[in-house]
Amino acid sequence: MIQGITPINTVTSIGLFLGLTLSLFLLVNKSYKNKANIFLGLLALNYTLYIIPGYLYGARLLESFPHFIHLGPVLGFSVGPLIWLYVVACTQKKFQMRPVLWLHFIPFVLNILYKLPFLLSSGTSKYAFFLEFLETGDVRDSTLGAIHLSIYFVLACRVIFRYRKHLNETSSYIDEAYHRWLLFFSLNLIFPILIILLVVFTDYRFISIKVLMFSFLTFLLGLYIAVLVKPEIFHKFPNRMPVLNTAEEEKQKYERSNLQEAQKEKLVEKLIQYVETEKPYQEPELTLGDLSKQVNIPSHYLSQIINEKINQSFLEFINSYRIEAAKKMLASDKYDHYTIIAVAFEAGFNSKTAFYTAFKKFTGATPSKYRKSLLAS
Repeated sequence: MIQGITPINTVTSIGLFLGLTLSLFLLVNKSYKNKANIFLGLLALNYTLYIIPGYLYGARLLESFPHFIHLGPVLGFSVGPLIWLYVVACTQKKFQMRPVLWLHFIPFVLNILYKLPFLLSSGTSKYAFFLEFLETGDVRDSTLGAIHLSIYFVLACRVIFRYRKHLNETSSYIDEAYHRWLLFFSLNLIFPILIILLVVFTDYRFISIKVLMFSFLTFLLGLYIAVLVKPEIFHKFPNRMPVLNTAEEEKQKYERSNLQEAQKEKLVEKLIQYVETEKPYQEPELTLGDLSKQVNIPSHYLSQIINEKINQSFLEFINSYRIEAAKKMLASDKYDHYTIIAVAFEAGFNSKTAFYTAFKKFTGATPSKYRKSLLAS
């Protein structure tokens, strides 16, 4: 029996607090009208069920509440689909839980049926199972779970990179916080996969339990920090994608277009004349739809001519004008009193990071070095 306060007790206590409060917040709080949060709340609750037995054991209460034992692994086949559905719901317009999506939970249901004898066993048997598990640390029966998680990790990453590509093609500004959050969220799948593989191919069994618990705590802590620091992540994501799968989108993107080459040339000329005259790139959060209305070119045609005739994404196209405007300001005596950031904002950027990244991409130098080179010449 564990005596007194130990590091494991502390970790499980923190994890339990984080998991329960986050689950309640995401599932009950009506102010967040984002369907994605339902999946996130269910995932936090699932991870909490992994932590509860360890907490109860450390608090000497597990014998009184033995039916919490092994609930996490029993429900483990829901983790992959919940993570994938969360990513899809965040990035897809008008997301609906269509009947076909429920098919992703078939392995989850089958696993529950397989584990039913254990679920219906006595509390004494479950407690004995837990003690044996602490002795051996054996999670070799989780190999299938690792494969299942790996599949959904790949599926989630595909959606995330597709969303990034969509933003490049339709938005002139990308808030990296949304993209990075989705990557962090999906990468938490890696820890259980690596741990299970470690157990299968090595003898580091007991260590794997501690690392697994640490991975759950890391995820819950990261989620808690995100709620406090960047609460807008838990509202709607900006400029979400249409409801099309990747293969279909790539195939149908321009195949229905009836634009002839002569028409494309006229539209490009119209677009460039408008952009150079009206300077819409100075609007920091300009989107493809916004520019489409301004220049009176349908958005699918606008995307097509930018990609095919100018050989750039929408983001690259708009940023190229912003960078040219910034270069002119950096070279002009009129803007000598402007800081680099002031120049960036004047050109249409609303982020220092985005400006520096784009400037270096188009010029090969940072803005400060570019300004110094002008002064030296």
